[in-house]
Amino acid sequence: MKKLIILISLPMLFVLAQNGAPVKTFFGLQAGMNHSTFDPDDGAGNFSGLGFQIGLGMGVEFANILGIQITPTFQTTSFDRTVLNIDMGADYNNLYLPFILQLKAGMLPVAPYLGLGFAGNFQLDGTAYLGSVKTSIDDLENDLLFLFSFGTDFKLTKVKITPEFSFNFNLTADDPDTQNRAESNYSFDISLGVYYTP
Repeated sequence: MKKLIILISLPMLFVLAQNGAPVKTFFGLQAGMNHSTFDPDDGAGNFSGLGFQIGLGMGVEFANILGIQITPTFQTTSFDRTVLNIDMGADYNNLYLPFILQLKAGMLPVAPYLGLGFAGNFQLDGTAYLGSVKTSIDDLENDLLFLFSFGTDFKLTKVKITPEFSFNFNLTADDPDTQNRAESNYSFDISLGVYYTP
């Protein structure tokens, strides 16, 4: 329900801004790469790997100080480790849905910002492998992540270019069925956004 409210409210704010409300809007593309780590807490080491992402971002800014952004994103993630010279891991395709509150540095043409928020990560499909043997993953997961980001808006005429770095920590990575272990999952993302600002 909360995700539905967010998805409905942000486009409404965008429309209100176009009708004279005291907010500015932006929308565009954001693409980048991620490095994910999963610690199964089994003494055999972490799974980790690189992935890529591309999304459609849109948001609103209030008085050039406060911003709200949502970026529905298609994201690939990869987790790999080697045990006894055997590669094992999994690759996933995901729908990543971050909702971020940003504190911005006013009307400067080069304006840094800090962001805090939450994200939903919904696994669409996955493939597990052990050596050369690959199998499809049926038990897909939906996770809730806490995220912290920082970036800089380079403001041009009706366009802004935004490099961004973010850290995601999975709040639901610990498997309740493994009571003697405390699994953890986190990722570092770097991206570049190009946004139209009417």
